[in-house]
Amino acid sequence: MARRKGFNWFALLMFVVVAYFGTVLVSQQLHLSHVNENQRIADKKLAAAKAENERLRQQYKELQNLEHIEKIAREDLGLAKDGEMPYQLAR
Repeated sequence: MARRKGFNWFALLMFVVVAYFGTVLVSQQLHLSHVNENQRIADKKLAAAKAENERLRQQYKELQNLEHIEKIAREDLGLAKDGEMPYQLAR
């Protein structure tokens, strides 16, 4: 049986199919790497927000303590109780 010489359509079709799926695979890998990068950035932002939230919760808790409020009033604002004389250190 002699083999016909001519254009091999099957080989062309297989090449096109393999090229298409290769392109799809590369495209999806690129998309996945972008998604992973966005996830990493979001995780960092979440961790920073959680730390800030914890700091603010602690600050709120401290502001519920009357002694802490008095300390802030005396040290930061220079206030004094009735009958006390405030003083400042010489700089």
